[in-house]
Amino acid sequence: MQSIYQDQLLALARGARASTALSAPTHTAEMNNPVCGDRIRATLTVAGGTITHAHAEAKGCALCEAGAGLWLGMVVGREMAALPGLYDTLTDWLKAGQPPRPDGFSSDIEAFAPVRAIKNRHKCVTLAFATADKFTSA
Repeated sequence: MQSIYQDQLLALARGARASTALSAPTHTAEMNNPVCGDRIRATLTVAGGTITHAHAEAKGCALCEAGAGLWLGMVVGREMAALPGLYDTLTDWLKAGQPPRPDGFSSDIEAFAPVRAIKNRHKCVTLAFATADKFTSA
């Protein structure tokens, strides 16, 4: 279990904790994982269908926070319509044995490679990405 908490993953978690809340988000979404108690509140500023700013408040384990950090690093500049595809891609990557890094993901995803073998922790990693189809206008 210790091997999953290496420096790159912990840096992603710190990045999520350090992100600045949005003063006037246009969209919000919340997700929780009732099994372990992880919670995500994600906020976005969207202009013309494109995400211009993002914030994620993660309350939970380091994997949940790190997943939020990965999400934060990926969503700005993307179209809202692309978010469900990111969730699906990350979920598939976690389930696969030794897949290559998926298109559109930075090398930061490699921090989660040790988690692939621990299926009951996948939802912790993907919780921020699971907000994809839950956003409502703020």
